[in-house]
Amino acid sequence: MNDELRKHITSILSEVLNIGISPTDNLWRSQIANWDSLNHLELIFLLEEEFKIRFTIKEVAEIQNVDDLVKIIGVKM
Repeated sequence: MNDELRKHITSILSEVLNIGISPTDNLWRSQIANWDSLNHLELIFLLEEEFKIRFTIKEVAEIQNVDDLVKIIGVKM
């Protein structure tokens, strides 16, 4: 399940950031110039809608990379 989840998450992230991302990449916010606070919030809203989940404020602030997203969403599903 995590592989499919990761693939889905990276697809959404790729769309938001307008860059190509492989599901095997563990991109960090600090590595991607356009993964700024505005795009981070857009990503969060899209993920919440897509997976029918809600992130806490603490989770939103702690998300720094793709692995974080997979871990948090995997627990919530």
